[in-house]
Amino acid sequence: MFKKNILFAVLIFVFSGAVSSPALAEKDKEGSTDHPMISRYEGSYISGYEHFNYDRLTFYTGKKNGELQEIAPEGEVTQILYFLPAEGLSVLQVQRNYQMALKEAGFEIVYECFRDTDECPYSVFEGMLGHHYSGDHSKHVFVGKDQSYFLAKLPQDDGNMYVSAHTLLSEHADEDNQPVTLLQILEEKPMETGKVKVDIDAQAMADDIDEKGSVRVYGIHFDTDKAMIKKKSESTLAEIAALLEQESDLRLFVVGHTDAVGDMEYNLDLSEKRAEAVEEFLVSEHGISEDRLSPHGVGPLAPVASNEDEDGRAQNRRVELVKIIVQ
Repeated sequence: MFKKNILFAVLIFVFSGAVSSPALAEKDKEGSTDHPMISRYEGSYISGYEHFNYDRLTFYTGKKNGELQEIAPEGEVTQILYFLPAEGLSVLQVQRNYQMALKEAGFEIVYECFRDTDECPYSVFEGMLGHHYSGDHSKHVFVGKDQSYFLAKLPQDDGNMYVSAHTLLSEHADEDNQPVTLLQILEEKPMETGKVKVDIDAQAMADDIDEKGSVRVYGIHFDTDKAMIKKKSESTLAEIAALLEQESDLRLFVVGHTDAVGDMEYNLDLSEKRAEAVEEFLVSEHGISEDRLSPHGVGPLAPVASNEDEDGRAQNRRVELVKIIVQ
């Protein structure tokens, strides 16, 4: 398992001499920079640049039964469009240099395709046509010949790192048939949350319970794989207590839900422990009678969204309050 400081040493060493002259550095797009782990091909300059602390990228992983396969991991994203020296440089030479450096750093090449449309599916480059970057939006940089693509992957303790390169001889770069490379780097990591708050008060919960018999609560937070309630959950729990105080006859099932990641039995147990933690907090901190609350856990068995992406999984991780009907 490679650590990031080793990647720094290996990749920057292999691509030493990243900018060959001050003139080339001056041609870099304003605000752009090389990725800290992977330098540019010597003599290149940056024509396009994007960086996001958290986003999603589509990577192509090969063909199966004639169909192009893809993945869409999420994490920190950097995209850099390089214009390379125009004279005598082939697409193969560019791609092999990147691949060799990445392999030395511990990456594996997941998929590569080269040249004609039979070997490198058209759809691999079709999505790149939205990247104008040339300064002229009528001329797409990714129109050209000798199209090549590869995806490399490095497993790490805290998530995979992916690097892909789309390279071709462009018809619409600064010079005719100039090599162009779009380098895409994604480092998997958790998304920073808590940036949006939705306050749910006692009356809103009461209205939902009257109308639907239950209410979803998203303001109760736990550490990953734990049932310890985080301090930032206390305002939401105080509103649940207020609901129970104003509705003196109300009794509730407290139902814990998880996403579908991981073992089923583990998630069932975790969701029940979280429901029990909510009950215990309301009883011990707010004086709610224990016989008014009945904790249960259903794990991933009642999703409200797809578990295929993080947005859906976040919706599925919740606590629901369900009215107990007294016969």
